[in-house]
Amino acid sequence: MRNFSLAFLLAIAAVGGAAGCTNHASYVATEQASLGRVVVYRNGVAYYERKAAVDGDKLSIQVPQDKIDDFLKSLTVSDAKTGGALPISFPSPGKATNGQVEMTIQLPDKTHRDIVLSYVTESPAWKPTYRLVVNESGKVDLQGWAIVDNTSGEDWKSVQVGVGSSSALSFRYDLHSIRLVHRETLHSNDNFAKAPPVGGTIHRDGRTEEVVLAALDDTDIARPEGHPDVAGDVVAKAYAESSASKGGGSLGAARQAPTSMNRYKVARAMPSSGPAPKDESAEEQKLTKLADQLKNSKSNVVIEGYAKAGESEASDKALDRANMLRNQLIERGVAPAQVIAVGRGVVAGKNSGARVVSAPSKIQEDGKKSAINPDAPPVGESHFESKSAMTVAKGTSAMVSIVQAQAQGEVVYLYDADSANGDSRFAFKSVRFKNPTGSTLESGPMTVYGNGRFIGEGMADPIPPGATAVIPFALDRQVVVDREGSTADRMSQLIKLSRGALTAEVQHVKTTKLKISNRSHKATTVLVRHNTPKGWKISKGPKAVEQYGESRLFGVEVPAGESRLLEIEEATPLVRTVDLRTPVGVDLVRLYLQNAKEDPKVDAAIKRLLALFDDMAKAEAQISHLRERGDEFRVRMDELHGQIFSLKAVKTGGQLMAHLQLKMKEISDRVQQTTIDIVGAQEKLMLAKVKFQDELAELSLDKREGKPMMAAMAN
Repeated sequence: MRNFSLAFLLAIAAVGGAAGCTNHASYVATEQASLGRVVVYRNGVAYYERKAAVDGDKLSIQVPQDKIDDFLKSLTVSDAKTGGALPISFPSPGKATNGQVEMTIQLPDKTHRDIVLSYVTESPAWKPTYRLVVNESGKVDLQGWAIVDNTSGEDWKSVQVGVGSSSALSFRYDLHSIRLVHRETLHSNDNFAKAPPVGGTIHRDGRTEEVVLAALDDTDIARPEGHPDVAGDVVAKAYAESSASKGGGSLGAARQAPTSMNRYKVARAMPSSGPAPKDESAEEQKLTKLADQLKNSKSNVVIEGYAKAGESEASDKALDRANMLRNQLIERGVAPAQVIAVGRGVVAGKNSGARVVSAPSKIQEDGKKSAINPDAPPVGESHFESKSAMTVAKGTSAMVSIVQAQAQGEVVYLYDADSANGDSRFAFKSVRFKNPTGSTLESGPMTVYGNGRFIGEGMADPIPPGATAVIPFALDRQVVVDREGSTADRMSQLIKLSRGALTAEVQHVKTTKLKISNRSHKATTVLVRHNTPKGWKISKGPKAVEQYGESRLFGVEVPAGESRLLEIEEATPLVRTVDLRTPVGVDLVRLYLQNAKEDPKVDAAIKRLLALFDDMAKAEAQISHLRERGDEFRVRMDELHGQIFSLKAVKTGGQLMAHLQLKMKEISDRVQQTTIDIVGAQEKLMLAKVKFQDELAELSLDKREGKPMMAAMAN
């Protein structure tokens, strides 16, 4: 608690409906007790304290009918000297007269005593407003004011006025009405033999209502690049390619067989098995809408994956579908901590696919849902009270000075691209200061002055004691920010490998690069506000100077006319399934083995697979080069054929024609040799792919049981 003298009081007419609001037009009145103290709170009530000198054993009070319940709920009567509570009694409330209920408090005896009455009744909440005066000294002058509305219908004369805010709860409760309880009438019963009551079991029904937010068929779930469902049967196609090349034996036949990279593209666009994919734009819209819904609600959900009856490895595929959908929602901005993926396997009545359901609410011991958000910021407490008395006439409002102090502070720039009213291009000119009081400064407008003039205004969230606040007040476009973002996956742990399908935990890394340019003529501090939703962790970046919930502030010193770079890297774990026969799968494993070590046998087996894949890539590059050279030869042969045909009409062109015919024979021999080389290279590629597939089929790894398992693999 902290007291402040009243530096200034401004009485103004109560605005709007405050003065004329009939709900607050009456007040608790007594001729024997004068009002001495009023404390107005932010939760819709005010604390009143009255003092009375009583010579008899009775004290009469007129209580407004609409305030009688609050009055009875909170009334205390105590001896002013000892502070002890006095026993009181009053007649049962009768009918109200002109909206007033007359109550007589019966004191224990007729001894003269000074008593204090205190009670809580409904009142308008007070409103804070602040002034900040900045200078070059590293200090900020802070002034705080509370606007208090006296709508009680009573003049506050020479009253100590205070304002406060806390986590205190307030409610209505009927204590005015007489409450009778109905009781059953029992009769004498001579029956001594009675049947015993039926026993029961005490239990709590733990079921909660399930809300399905979205349901997706298997074809609605987009497969990422390199997934086994879209990789295609590489070995079968390689065999078909080689067979076609052998059968034709010509350059044309060799050129018609597609390369493996083209096969990957075709397989991704048109899966070889399963239902035809639906409209991609409709899928994107559905996912984007769901992601926006989850980001706005911030509620936790569970993604359930399903497999159809008869599907091989049903449990694994059900979980894979749930993980794919979870990954896609995270890529669209949903916090990883909001989304849990589970595999349900085969469930009667459900086809392969996934659905998003609301996560079960936490149940308290009494069986009710918890209304407390564990991530909500703490509720601060504040109390400001005058030391000197003041007068506030009924129907007017007063501006009461609650704080006037110097605070540590400075003018900085704040770059905030994530907030609703933020800017992704320019940084806001702001005031950064530390709360110098022992109370929480409630949320309210802040007007900023500097060099004897108005320079802007902003809004402040509640500022706890000793906490630092940053208040944007102007957008002068002196600090420009260029922003770039990228994402990447880094494999962190092998989970399962079976027949080429690799399931792994990957670190999904999101990198944000900021180029901060200072166009002003003086060096400045730029604070970058970066939101890190639950489930993400900062893996690279400078140390944060402040942290507000999910937001962090990073400080960057930027000299005049210069630029500075800031890179922030954050990661979250995802589970992905890729085909080890695809370039995506190979690159993921290759990068993983550079930084991590598995079982020596597993390492050796995977390295042999990578070497075979490199051999296949080299063979494909050689085939591609040979085909390009064969195309060039064929174009040249067409040119020579046309030239020779033209020379047949020229009598003196015999020598040149002979030369061109010789050159055409040489190129024809080169085409034939190129065709032979292509067929030979394709045979080598087919053998390498078959060997790769054979070795891959022998490799099996499963860490889900805690121990890696690998089948014997031929060297």
